[in-house]
Amino acid sequence: MDPRTSILIGSITCALMAIVVTSLARATPLPVPGFRAWVVGAWMIFGALLMLGLRDWVPHLASVTLGNCVLMLAYVVWLSGTLKYFGKPIKWHPWLALVAVATVAVSWFVYFDMSFRARVSIVASVCAVINAYHASVVWRSTRRRDYTRVTGITTTFIWLAALVLIYGIRSAHALMLPQGDSGLLTQDLTQIIYTGSFTVCNMMLVISFATMASDYVRFYIEEQATRDPLTGALNRRAFFKAIEMEFSRSQRHGHSFCVAMLDIDHFKNINDRFGHLVGDRVLTTMCKRVEGLVRPHDVFARYGGEEFLIMMPETALSNATQVAQRLLEELAVSDDAALPAITVSIGMAEWSTGDDSLESLIARADSALYVAKKNGRNCIEIATAS
Repeated sequence: MDPRTSILIGSITCALMAIVVTSLARATPLPVPGFRAWVVGAWMIFGALLMLGLRDWVPHLASVTLGNCVLMLAYVVWLSGTLKYFGKPIKWHPWLALVAVATVAVSWFVYFDMSFRARVSIVASVCAVINAYHASVVWRSTRRRDYTRVTGITTTFIWLAALVLIYGIRSAHALMLPQGDSGLLTQDLTQIIYTGSFTVCNMMLVISFATMASDYVRFYIEEQATRDPLTGALNRRAFFKAIEMEFSRSQRHGHSFCVAMLDIDHFKNINDRFGHLVGDRVLTTMCKRVEGLVRPHDVFARYGGEEFLIMMPETALSNATQVAQRLLEELAVSDDAALPAITVSIGMAEWSTGDDSLESLIARADSALYVAKKNGRNCIEIATAS
């Protein structure tokens, strides 16, 4: 297949994919950050490939200058979509300046000093830089716990890395080896491989962005199913799923883990005296503070009403008690003058071989909590071993 055919087929395929992702963007019930930018970028890639494929059939202004400019801008637009997807802003000025300078340079080597070699090295280098930065943004996002299992992000990084490799090799090839001035559509193996590979990568990136959007919607739905709507803490269902996994690990390997049950002292009086809106704010504020105090691997959830659970994996009772003591002390210090001061009572239980079920373990923590409230509240009680 000659370069022109591969580029034109790629442009038509990108147009079809752009139509599909446009329809997806309109049909998606949840606004996906950055999805519109990806859609716009897909249409720009279609336009750029079409103009490049019509080389020698349309004026150089449209095919060479505008085609390469739109191609580079499309990558910047895709970058802006990915940054928005991860909640980060894009600094447009340096990227637009880079594309503008590259476009002027390409125009110079079209109209004043005809050099296909110079044009290829400029455009390929700029595209490599944009996509390398784009790939780094995606790579850094994989360190976040929320995104470690998302398929779309992985495939996006792979195809961005492939584009960087292709553009980097093409730029180096143009700088080091003679190119001639026959242009992009030259019938030689280098151009056939180059045009075919970068066309395929662009098409696959459109699919990867659509997958990222789908992953976002799925992740959001899963989050809604596992989070308490008022406080944002994990709900009972999610907590039991996590503790069941830890329970199985403990039975296999014999390591201990602990459960703490928290209850806000005199919460009914807060609702009666200040109203339920203030009571809700007390719950949400306390949850945020607890999530900031527990360890990253601890599991914190709302059990019901003003009761909460904390599961501390692979933690002995002595260490778990230190965590609970820190919670007790920190929560007693109010950091919001508009809310009433609160204290909590905590019941602790450590998994033991005598616990034949999760229910018995949580029941022991609940019994210890009852003792703590009976003994004057604002204290910690430890359940006896079963």
